[in-house]
Amino acid sequence: MKTTVLTYFVFLLIGTVLTSCESNKVNPQINTVTEMSFNGTFRTSNSDNVTGTVTLEISKGYYKSSTNLPYGVGAGKLSVNGSTINFIDTLFFAIPALYGPSYVLSGQHQYDFDGNNLKIWRTKNVGEVEYNLKVKK
Repeated sequence: MKTTVLTYFVFLLIGTVLTSCESNKVNPQINTVTEMSFNGTFRTSNSDNVTGTVTLEISKGYYKSSTNLPYGVGAGKLSVNGSTINFIDTLFFAIPALYGPSYVLSGQHQYDFDGNNLKIWRTKNVGEVEYNLKVKK
């Protein structure tokens, strides 16, 4: 009986140590006040499956973004709350219907940032769009 209790205690201790060693990943939050520049790509899925390039510049709570698609320019106010980033686009372009969406950053998205790589994604009514960016050095 004593051996069984001791064995149980050893397994319990090992299990506690192993589960306490799990990585609690903490990503840095994007500082919208400092100047940062990013380059990367975007892709859509479950819709028209478009890919392209994207740039993003952040400074003093504002942003500028562009894609390689026609009319792919956006700029405005930027806010971050937890893992949500909101691009409040203040530019307005009348886009001819023949061009379709430009996939410029606009609206509320989820993001993940490790200090060098920025992943931004959003599920829209017609599919998903994902941006994979790197800090410009």
